[in-house]
This record gives sequence, structure tokens and C-alpha cells, in this order.
Amino acid sequence: MFGLLGYLTSPIGLIALGLLVLCVVHSVRTGNVFPWIYVMVFLPGIGPLIYFFFVIVPELLHGRRAQTFRRGAARAIDPNKDYRAAMREVEMVGSVDAKRALAEQLLQRGQYGDAIELYRNALQGQFATDPALLVGLARAQMLNGDGAGAQASLDALQKADPSFSSQDAHMIYARALELQGKDEEAVGEYQRLVPYFAGEEARTRLGQALDRLGRRDEARAAYAQVLKNLDGAPQRYRKAQREWGDIASRAMRA
Repeated sequence: MFGLLGYLTSPIGLIALGLLVLCVVHSVRTGNVFPWIYVMVFLPGIGPLIYFFFVIVPELLHGRRAQTFRRGAARAIDPNKDYRAAMREVEMVGSVDAKRALAEQLLQRGQYGDAIELYRNALQGQFATDPALLVGLARAQMLNGDGAGAQASLDALQKADPSFSSQDAHMIYARALELQGKDEEAVGEYQRLVPYFAGEEARTRLGQALDRLGRRDEARAAYAQVLKNLDGAPQRYRKAQREWGDIASRAMRA
């Protein structure tokens, strides 16, 4: 359709050339070279368009990023949609799973007291020691400032199931100790949590707890390790852990 000169001198040609390059690069990176490369080479005008609409567009529409974007857009347009759906499920079905889903929505809305009440309502009968419910209750109690309550909920879970293990529950437990001013105990929990916790939150919180105890050298070592872990890490990881890196960086300068 376009000769090389036409591609370089015509606005439409430049667009067509850009689309061709985009499609060729995409086909190579995704392993779609054959037979698509022949379509693009022997149909230089229409071939890239065919590839774009039959391969790239469906990928964009159904890929993880597209789904995340659509969910984010839906929440921005109607932020209460999930909450209303969870509330309706509780009203119509009233199952334990429905109550847990609504309690999680309440946590996201900062309605910690209501979430606590709903978790306790669900912790009945055969579900009295349900791990998901007890961890959810402990999280709600911790966020509501009730460190002793959160610790008691997780102690009850550990008593019911000594083999239970969860990094999230462990983090809640350590933070619950901090809320009660039990920094020495919290340090011990953070030290046990750091080796298997995914991310830099546990190590950063360890540094903060050590700082409160006046153990500045140990705290600085924890902060320095956070910054070392982030230095040269993949961009996605650095972005996800930016909050903790910023805290560690400020603490090192203090």
C-alpha cells in the first residue's frame, strides 16, 4: 500500500509504519511470529490492522491489567456497589460467607465497630473457631485500637488450631502487642515474622519498635536492610513497597 518513501513522508504512512513495528515487536515477544509475520509482510497495509484487532485488542480487553482497570473504573463510578451487593447477600442468604464478605467491606469503609459485631455474630456453632473469621475479627479489633481484644482472638485461634500459620495473622498479633505498649514482645514477634513475611513492612515495623525501645543501632540495621532490599529490586516491587522504603529512609536521616 505504501512504499518506504510513502511511509516516511505521509502522516498516514507514519501511522501505518508505527502500527507495523508495534505488531511485529508484539508478535516476537509473545511468540506469535508464525503465521502472523507472513500476514504483516505480505499485506503491509491491512496485515498489521488484522493482527492488532484479532490479537492485541482481545489481549487488552481480557488481560489482567484490563480487568484491574475495569474494576477500578467501576469502583470510581459506583464506590458503594460491592458494599450494597454484600449487604443484599446477607439480607437474602445470611450465610457465614456472606457475613464475612460484608465484614470485609465494612473494614474497607473504616466501620470497624460494625465489622467486629458482624464477625462475632458469624462466630457461632461450628464456625466458633473458624480461622478466617477469627483473623478478620482480630484485624477489625486491631484497627479499632483494641490490641488486647485482637491478641485474645488470635490466641483463641492458636489454641483451637496449634498448627495454624499465617503471615497476616502474625502481623496483626505483633501490631496488637504494640498497641498495648508491649514493645519487647512485639520485637520478638517481628523478628520471627521477618524471615517469611512477603514485603518490607515487617522489617520496617521491627525497626520502629526497636527505636521506641532505644535500641537505635539495631533499628538502623533493620532500616538499612529495607533500603538494601529495595535498591536494584524490580520496579513493581519497589513501587509496592514504597511506603516502607520512605519510612526507612526518613528514619535513617533522623
